[in-house]
Amino acid sequence: MSRFHRILVAIDFSEQSDAALRRATAIARDAKAVLHLVHAYEVPFASASPYGIEVAADLLDSVRDAGARRLEKDRAALKAAGLECQVHLPAAPASSAIVETASAVDADLIVMGTHGLGGLQHVLLGSTAERTVRLAPCPVLTVKAGVSANEPFANILVPVDFSSHTEAALAMAIDLAKESKGHVHLLHVYELPTAATTYGVPLPSSVCTDIEAAVEMRMLQLGDRLKSGGIPFTQETATAPVSDAILSAARTLGTDLIVMGTRGRTGLKHVFLGSVAERTLRHAGCPVLTLNAREKSTTG
Repeated sequence: MSRFHRILVAIDFSEQSDAALRRATAIARDAKAVLHLVHAYEVPFASASPYGIEVAADLLDSVRDAGARRLEKDRAALKAAGLECQVHLPAAPASSAIVETASAVDADLIVMGTHGLGGLQHVLLGSTAERTVRLAPCPVLTVKAGVSANEPFANILVPVDFSSHTEAALAMAIDLAKESKGHVHLLHVYELPTAATTYGVPLPSSVCTDIEAAVEMRMLQLGDRLKSGGIPFTQETATAPVSDAILSAARTLGTDLIVMGTRGRTGLKHVFLGSVAERTLRHAGCPVLTLNAREKSTTG
């Protein structure tokens, strides 16, 4: 992952964010990247304005200071390991803080867990990861605890729907596969329309035949691109709910990484909405690298 030079890691001191930090550290070491650790702290009900009750300022200061001490401990450990690291401690909702800090430091990559702590200490739930994925200015790598941080991404699954967003995901996967001397598996999921259900009028069989032929042609074109890049690959098509098909393929293939766009085509051609990416990152057993339409280029 040498294309990443500034890596933002969302920290909430949970097991999940520890896993994210380990993975980010491994990437930063290989890429000689700068790490930015961000911990967003909030005290629920800091101001109970309907009742005119204010939480004491010293409590807010204590929360901030505790977060600062823990971030400094991580920063010192990374510095001792020879890595450059900066820390950020915004008082803001987690997803907003992550996205805004990523923009401020011009991050190339965000690494975060999919779930985290609850209660007064911090909230970094799946919904935070999903909001970050939707709004991030750069790719987001989500990881779960228990997954090795040092294994290369040698077996990469790329769901494709032939949109510009999955084109970007494929370009990223090709770069990663070249670095790891890995393998790419292309997956296209679609549903053949069988009837105009509103009126109960069957569609001509030629429509289904044409769709299948078009899918086959596009998959061949993507395969030719991988061949020309010297990337070993396999490919498949499936007719199933999209996120179910992605998760099933990842399990069957023993995938190390899923690389996918967060937006895609709609209508009869294909449905590949942000909710598919969100369900995938929530349930996948492997890391998921997402790219969205708002992102800047990460080349160079």
